Amino acid sequence: MRFLKNHFSMYAHLPKEIYVLAFGKLMTSMGALIWPMLTLIMSEKLNLNGQTIGMYMMMFSMFMGPFYLLGGKLADKYNKKHIIVTFDLIGNSLYFVCAALPISMTTLYLLAIASVFQSMEQPAYDALIADLTTYKERERAYSLNYLAMNLGLVMAPMLGGMLFNNYLNLSFFINGLADISSTLLLLFFIKNVKNTISDSKTVNEYEKGEAGSIFKVFSKRKLFFLLFIISGIAAMIYNQFNFLMPLHMEEAFRGSGAFKFGILASINAVVVVIGTPMVTKKFSGVTDVRIMYFGQLLESVGLAFFIFVNRYFVIAVVGIIIFTTGEIFGSISKTPYLTKRIPETHRGRVLSITNSCAGLIGILSNYVIGILIDYYTFHTVWIIIAAIGVVVMILYSIYLILDKKAYPGLYLE
Repeated sequence: MRFLKNHFSMYAHLPKEIYVLAFGKLMTSMGALIWPMLTLIMSEKLNLNGQTIGMYMMMFSMFMGPFYLLGGKLADKYNKKHIIVTFDLIGNSLYFVCAALPISMTTLYLLAIASVFQSMEQPAYDALIADLTTYKERERAYSLNYLAMNLGLVMAPMLGGMLFNNYLNLSFFINGLADISSTLLLLFFIKNVKNTISDSKTVNEYEKGEAGSIFKVFSKRKLFFLLFIISGIAAMIYNQFNFLMPLHMEEAFRGSGAFKFGILASINAVVVVIGTPMVTKKFSGVTDVRIMYFGQLLESVGLAFFIFVNRYFVIAVVGIIIFTTGEIFGSISKTPYLTKRIPETHRGRVLSITNSCAGLIGILSNYVIGILIDYYTFHTVWIIIAAIGVVVMILYSIYLILDKKAYPGLYLE
């Protein structure tokens, strides 16, 4: 008990709404049985090949992109709580429709529509956390949200893997039920938050509100365009956790690939639960870019282990532990990095554009990866992924130098 108290003590004294948001994320993640299995649904249930799966993933991303950007604009203009609840209810209802239908291409299209509404709410969700906290609390708040998400995912992927072969429709029902409960929690326990003029205790010199369009904001922050490129390539590497990895597990462990990938996803969640408080507490004072760099290094090394996975599952387990440690570093640093460098009046739009660019580049690349796995071995494709990881780390090194020049005040704290 004392260990748990010390382990999670760093999350004390945050605004109570942050705990409500975190608990809502926990509930959603506990029922997230479908998304970790999406690639396997397309390959095993719908009999699609790697290239076709990559194409569908790319199309879904391109379809969602404009709506994600619209969600960012709405988050800056309207009540964030109302946006989250409304889009949540619409998207979640489609899971129940999927549960009542046989698995087919219609299921895939309904999931795409559901993801559109859920993506529209995400900029409001991220911006709401920033609105509710001071800039000095932000790493802890985003860390807690990330921790809660993964705490819920400890058993969900494994359960999804167990239900995959014979009870997949039940997974859709559980997913919808968990999401609805999370939505109701936000509806009743989160107060309405509106953008206000903040003082120096709430925001730093770089995030004070500004008048003007989003184009004016970016014209003053041209360095972000390099970040878009880096984030996109990094997203491509990270996406292989849900794209290339499950396909590789199915190829290497015929008949039990879905279950073994579920185990890896659950290990991912366990490592996050254990490691996130420790990493956040230890590195909260370190510059965000350096944390992102180190996270990318560990992610690339972890995925490189899959080069050597044949039928030795233990190698995959070691790889996922290293990969997840890198994921922790990246997840607790990126959004705080952005919110400390953009005006609070434009948070929703900047976050949505940044994440859309990263997501688009990442998913477009999945189409290429899908082609590669149809013509080359998984061994070769993993080598390519590891080499791209080296390129990203070089770009991060350059970016750190430029960031120090652009935001010197943040490096004096």
